[in-house]
Amino acid sequence: MTDTWRRIYTDMDGTLLDHHTYDWAPAAPLLQACARNDILVIPNTSKTADELEMWLDRLDLPGYGVAENGGMILLPESHDYWRSHEPEWEGARTLGFLMTRPYGAVCQWLSEVRTRHDFRFTGFHDVEVETVMAWTGLSEEEATLSMRRQCGEPLVWEGDDESYQKFAGLARADGWSVTRGGRFVHVGDDTSKATAMRWLESHLPEPGHAMALGDGENDRTMLENADSAAVIRNGKGEHLQLERADAYYTDAAGPKGWVEGVQHWLAREGIRLD
Repeated sequence: MTDTWRRIYTDMDGTLLDHHTYDWAPAAPLLQACARNDILVIPNTSKTADELEMWLDRLDLPGYGVAENGGMILLPESHDYWRSHEPEWEGARTLGFLMTRPYGAVCQWLSEVRTRHDFRFTGFHDVEVETVMAWTGLSEEEATLSMRRQCGEPLVWEGDDESYQKFAGLARADGWSVTRGGRFVHVGDDTSKATAMRWLESHLPEPGHAMALGDGENDRTMLENADSAAVIRNGKGEHLQLERADAYYTDAAGPKGWVEGVQHWLAREGIRLD
């Protein structure tokens, strides 16, 4: 190891977690090796803060994370940031703050634009927990956590591509961002996984090297802006195509692809783990 701090920013569903089963067993030994060697693994996900804190515990990660596609940043209670700021969200062992307008604002906009233009979509705020369970394959407890949203809204798009393009254009004109994830269309403030990654990099030890892994369109900004990037093969056997020429594209999908991508990065950087 060198004296340069290294961080891994990772998408969750379809990357560190299997897209269908949410299993991460193939990645568990490498996650443990990263922890032993002071490589900080930071989930950067579309999941809510409540979901993310649950996964930080399951994966035994130290408490840094990004929820809702850059909309909220979670930090351990011990982080210096909390000496001069009040948290906007409190978990069991992490605290969080919004990078966006609150959730009610996006829901109000969605309701108004759907009525005016007769768009066909269904959001989490439109349904009961049983529907979210059916959409995601989550348990009732996990689906309930996924509905505790702070800033962005996932949609099941039910219209055609032409209407989607019109919807996305109206959203951008009104200051909202629209991104496609593995399952849903995500609508929120004009923040991104890259915005949150840059904020964290400015509040973590320097110098640093940020490596990113992801599989979906909502990972694009993070992958394009990290120092190194690995694109995970998605469930359809395809890859998100980046503009950068140095990205690594994995053969495997899900957590096996995550291991492949991290191992490629470690070898390229000349890092040997204990």
